[in-house]
Parts: sequence; structure tokens; C-alpha cells
Amino acid sequence: MASACGTAPCSVSSIIGYRFLLPVLPEFSRRYPEIELDLDFNDRLVDVIEGGFDAVIRSGQLSDSQLVAKRLGPFCFVLCASPQYLQLRGTPQVPGDLEHHACLRFRFPSSGKLQPWMFREQREDTVDRYPSAFTSNNMEALRAASISGMGLAYMPDFLVREDLQSGALCSLLAGHLSYAGQFSVIWPSSKQLSPKLRAFVDFLSDRLFP
Repeated sequence: MASACGTAPCSVSSIIGYRFLLPVLPEFSRRYPEIELDLDFNDRLVDVIEGGFDAVIRSGQLSDSQLVAKRLGPFCFVLCASPQYLQLRGTPQVPGDLEHHACLRFRFPSSGKLQPWMFREQREDTVDRYPSAFTSNNMEALRAASISGMGLAYMPDFLVREDLQSGALCSLLAGHLSYAGQFSVIWPSSKQLSPKLRAFVDFLSDRLFP
């Protein structure tokens, strides 16, 4: 999550911050040298208003009428494993096969719940349906564990795009996966966008998901 530009900080999820935001920030600073950024890279679900954030980058649906959102870009989830793991344990052909594999699960920092793996055949799995060989509240840790051959991981496509292209990871059950999401930048509806914050929001919209 992130807050930025002048008064309060901006909150940005750490994975978005590292993968998308940091690479384009030098360009923003060159374009707007008078704007000071205060960014909070955090995976907690912060209260935008109570936390005093200017803006937050967040995925999912906007349900709070006190907030305004501008879409940044879409993403989906992929199920991955390393070639070494698949050679040792075999390749799952249907979601039911996952019950016999080592599954690397993401635990939401805010709730402590395991992230569901979403398939077309079922809208949401039961938490204990698939055996958890490794659990973490950090997606980068799951990525590293999957590349090292510890098991299968369910991760956003932008996190593992280069690994899939290089062959470090293999995509599994692509035709069965169903979840797609959207990243948005949100801010309090009661707060009129300052010129600095407007510049930041417009820049994110143009550059974050080219």
C-alpha cells in the first residue's frame, strides 16, 4: 500500500511496490522534482481514512463508499512449480491431483487465513483441502520456494512472468484457474486531489501497467 505526495504517506502493497512502482519512480522524480514521496510498502489492509493516507494501491473490489478508485491494471493468478519438482513428483492434470502434492500456501497478513486457490470447477477451496508443505505471508518467499523445488505455488502472473519465460517455473492447470483481479489506486472521496497527488495518480495510471 502507499501514500504519497506532499502531506500524508501513500500505502502500496510490497509486491506491487517492488515489481512495478520502484522501477518507474526515477522517471516520476525527474518529471516532478518538487514532489516529495512518502511511501509505505505494506501488505496490511490499512484504513485509508483513519490512517491518514493520501492514496493507497490495492487489489480487489471497492466496497467503501467513502473512497474513490481509479483502475490501474488487471492481473490473474497462475499455479507454478519448478521442472525439478515436476520431474520428481509428477505433473497434476486436474485440481483433484493437488491433494497428493506439496502445496506452498499464502497466508493473508491481515486475517491470518490461507488464500483460496480458485478453480472453475469450484469457486473456493476449503482451507485444508490441499496439504501445506510451506506457508508464508510473503509472495516473494513463495516464489523462491517454488523455484527451489519445494512445491506448487499459486501466485499473481506478474510476479512469475520472467520465471515462466526462462523456464525456471512451469505453469500448471491453466485451463482450470478462474481468478482474475484488478489493481486500483484509491483515495478518500472527501479529499480533493491536490495538484501533486493528481500528478502522482495520473502517472501511476499511465506507467504502472503499460
